[in-house]
Parts: sequence; C-alpha cells; structure tokens
Amino acid sequence: MMSSSEHPSSSSPAANTKIATLEAPGSQNRLSYSSKLLNALNKFTGGLATEVKHPMLAKYGKAYELLITGDSLRYQEDVDAAMAHYEEALTLREDMTEAHVGMGKCLRRKGIYHQAIEHFKSALSSTPFDKEVHLELAKSYNEAGQLAPSIRHYERALKLDPQFLEAKFSLALVVELNQDITYATKLYQEIIAQDPGFLPAYNNLGSIYLRSGLFTQAKETFENLIERAPDFSRGYLGLGLTLDKSGEKKKALDVYHRLLDLNTTINSAEYVKKRIIALNTELGRTKTRKNTTVVRIK
Repeated sequence: MMSSSEHPSSSSPAANTKIATLEAPGSQNRLSYSSKLLNALNKFTGGLATEVKHPMLAKYGKAYELLITGDSLRYQEDVDAAMAHYEEALTLREDMTEAHVGMGKCLRRKGIYHQAIEHFKSALSSTPFDKEVHLELAKSYNEAGQLAPSIRHYERALKLDPQFLEAKFSLALVVELNQDITYATKLYQEIIAQDPGFLPAYNNLGSIYLRSGLFTQAKETFENLIERAPDFSRGYLGLGLTLDKSGEKKKALDVYHRLLDLNTTINSAEYVKKRIIALNTELGRTKTRKNTTVVRIK
C-alpha cells in the first residue's frame, strides 16, 4: 500500500485541493482527507446530530421547551412550577403524551389522585403499549384506594414486559394487601428467581410463610436474606420471630441478641427486648449472652 507521500499529485484532478492529515499521538500511521470531503462529512454529521437531538422539538415546537423546563422543575421538587409549565404545554398541544405524564406525576405527588389518573389515561390513549405509563396509572389507582384497576394496570405492564421488576413487586404488595396470599407468594418467588439480590422480596415472602405457619420455609427465606445482607435488621427480626414461634428458643434468643447488636432503629426493639427477658426466664438463665445482668422492662 502506498503512503500519502507516494500518491501522485500532478496528474490528479484534486491536485490543488488542500489535504487534512489526521494522526493519533505516537502513531506513524496517517490518514489524509481532502478539505472538500471533510466539509461534506461535517455537514452530513451535523445534520444527523440536529435530527437526532431535536425530534420532539420539530414535532411540538415551543411546547417541547415547556416540557423540558417542567421536567427539570419536577426533578428539583418544585412541583407547582412544573405543573404550570406542563399546563401551558398542554394548552399548546393537547395531544402531548409526555406533558400528560409529567402532570400526572405531579398531581400524584400532591395526592390529587383523580386528576392524576385522568392525565395518565390521556397519555395511554396515544401510547397504549407504554409499560411505564401503565405503572404510573396503577400506582395512582392504588394510592386512591382503588385496588381492582390498580391490579389490572400492573398486570398490563407485566404483560408488556414480564421482567418488569418494579411492576411485579408493586403488584405483589397490592395483592398481598388484598389478602390474595397465593398470588403474592408466587410473585415474590418469581422476583427472587429473577433477581436474587432483591432483598425486600425475601423479607415479604418470609413474612408470608411465618404468618401461614410454614416455619421451615420462613426460616430458609430469612437465612437467605441474612446471608445476602448481614447488616439488614429485618432478616434477623424475621428469623428470630420464626425460631421463637416454632419453639427453637435458644436459637431465637441468639438471633434476637444479634439483632440488637446491629444498633439499628427498629419498631420492634421493645418487643425483642421483652422476648429476650422472657426467653431467658423460660430457659432458666439469669445472664445475657454478654454476661450482663438482665434488666426487666416494666
């Protein structure tokens, strides 16, 4: 292959065209381009950048600028100002899906669920296969206390994407609240299989097993949680309660102590301290694991 210095010049039509040479630092290999080619490339890539960067600006015009400002304000927690921008954008373009979604999120944050629901429904009228909008609508219905439509839209989001973890976990919480324990159990099991690092699913599944009297399954689930998160207090609380209720008092006592050793703030701390005293009494002990006198809580 000839180098750039070996290319004929006097007989070439582009003999008088300026040559631009690109060379990487420390490299002996040079790539040469004519100025005309570089100008053409710059024009082409510049046009591409404009087309890719502003497709919504071309579609919505000023409404798009209002949307961007509204989103920025919402991320900064200036909800009222964000809503004003979304409202103005929707005045210009009533069909602007993204503005409906932004407005819906603001309204939901303010607890105005009925209006939030209407905006998310408006968004779905033009994007019926958007799993994220189904998720937002499901959350709004749930927070408004309307469980049936909430479940329906969580399930639609999952139909669009069976691996949609946030929708699956949120659905599990709702159906558990609705006392559909079998369905909730199935969902939590699926979440753990899909993402073994999703800690809340272990806690909730273990709690279901515990309440159902399935102590072996509960113990295994909480032990898995502790193995994955040794500092997660809920794992120790769940395991301690499971061992306590299943009659494994010595093991329960040890786990309760390990829980308190974490020095975390838990709502059940007083209950755990009382159970430690009770278990020590039942086991005929007068000293704690750290060889300090047990103080009875009155």
